[in-house]
Amino acid sequence: MRSRYGDRHSKRKQNIVLNSLIGIVLAVILVLVANIVFTGDDSQQTASEEQQTAQTNSNEKSNSTSDDSVTSDEAKDSEDSDSESNNATDKDSTKEESADEEKDQDKDKEDQDKEEQEKEKTDQEPGEPNLEGPWEPVGTTQNAPHTSSYTKGSVDWNEKIKAVESVMGLSEDQMTIWRIGGNGGPQKSFARVSKAGSGNQVYYIELDWIDGEGWKPVSVKAE
Repeated sequence: MRSRYGDRHSKRKQNIVLNSLIGIVLAVILVLVANIVFTGDDSQQTASEEQQTAQTNSNEKSNSTSDDSVTSDEAKDSEDSDSESNNATDKDSTKEESADEEKDQDKDKEDQDKEEQEKEKTDQEPGEPNLEGPWEPVGTTQNAPHTSSYTKGSVDWNEKIKAVESVMGLSEDQMTIWRIGGNGGPQKSFARVSKAGSGNQVYYIELDWIDGEGWKPVSVKAE
């Protein structure tokens, strides 16, 4: 009886130990499986996060490159626009300078012509006729329309005498006025004059009327 009971008791202990070992092994297996599963999920999640991070960095780099390209293009367009604007400004400035230079040259030429005319007037000896010119209108007090007059002592007559005096270099009382008459038109006249006294050279002087400026000698010939 004791032998059987002892055997059973011994087997029961063995079964308990065996079952405990099996339970421990199963528990260890479950832990390992759980670790594998969760570790795999974490690895996949980490890989996914790393991929997303890499993609984000790539997109940011691409956007940055695109922005840099756009900025570069805008800067180049701005430089081109500034260059064109500067070229246009330079051209306008050059045109203005050229126009100013032309005006200055024209003014200098006018001043030179006036100086030469004044010099020629100054060079005319008193009492000597100016046969070569240039001659200028002698001025007038008459208003338009102008009517030529050959009445001695009239305003128009006196202005004709003044034009003749500018050519001859003499006053009226120093000249002999042989004749003043029309010269083929209402605004054209001539005068035949000489120095006072007998036997002096006679000069034929042609005059043209200039509105607002008076009679102007246009030709002088010795007869």
